[in-house]
Amino acid sequence: MSTKELLGAKIRYIRKSKKIAQEKLAELADISPRQMVRIEMGQCFPTIENLEKIAKALNVSIQSLFENDYYDSIENLKEKIQKKLDMLDENNTKFLYLILSNLD
Repeated sequence: MSTKELLGAKIRYIRKSKKIAQEKLAELADISPRQMVRIEMGQCFPTIENLEKIAKALNVSIQSLFENDYYDSIENLKEKIQKKLDMLDENNTKFLYLILSNLD
């Protein structure tokens, strides 16, 4: 994937995870719906100004839009998860276990 495609996919992923319609995000960011489609499809880069507006509308940092752990290898993701697990205290470990035990 190109950088434009990765950025667009990340914006789309965050938008969907927050249950925001694409048109609504365009409205919140004061960007035309057509431009938002092009950004999410990886057809163009947003301007810095639009990138700031998108990040603000999604309530995330601009930096987080460029973090693409989602596309990392499974081995690297498991390693990162293990490091995070090792840092959890007892209560958070038990809480995470409850969450994970309900996954199929």
